Amino acid sequence: MRKLNFSINQIKAYLEDRNINTTIELMEKEIDLIEKEIMPLVLLKKDLEKKVKVLKDFQKIDDYEKIKIEKIAARKIIFIEESMSKEEEVDLAFRKLEARNDSKLFLFANKDMGVFIEEESMKKGDYTVYENAFFFVDDNEEKYNTILPEGYFATLVYKGGYEKSQPLFEKMMEFIKKEGYTINGSPMEIYRLDIHGTAEKEEFITEIQIPVRK
Repeated sequence: MRKLNFSINQIKAYLEDRNINTTIELMEKEIDLIEKEIMPLVLLKKDLEKKVKVLKDFQKIDDYEKIKIEKIAARKIIFIEESMSKEEEVDLAFRKLEARNDSKLFLFANKDMGVFIEEESMKKGDYTVYENAFFFVDDNEEKYNTILPEGYFATLVYKGGYEKSQPLFEKMMEFIKKEGYTINGSPMEIYRLDIHGTAEKEEFITEIQIPVRK
């Protein structure tokens, strides 16, 4: 009864005058408490099931490093504003994000992590300096920083270490220019499978997304 936030006087009154109605009321309150405790686990289970499906789908990809133009729906994100370049710095930024909202963000759940490419460095042709590490969050999430608008993106998925990002970004920029597109926002690197999910560098899966328009 203390766990159900009953006061000492309420507990005393119940113990001195127990009957079927008061017992039913107590049990109903306990059911409500159990439901509240179960719900986070149910949501986490659903997130994990989604992540398993996503990873299995990525395992089936047979056209890694192929550039595609895709229309992607609007997405909510939580981010931290911080410039970074080394892998350790990116990981630290994600840890800071987790600490900010531990009940919502799970590294092993369906919370894909990513970084935006710093604009000034990008103008110089350097795609290895990042800013604003972020997590995607569910559409029904009420706590978020901003919404990435729906639009068209040049996308590319690759396996292996992050040293592949720079030449692949250059390849995508050439494709965008050749096909008559222009960049329409901040390019992103999204870490679909990284050090948190595998110790094998060759198994890392990274997706590059660059918003574009004709």
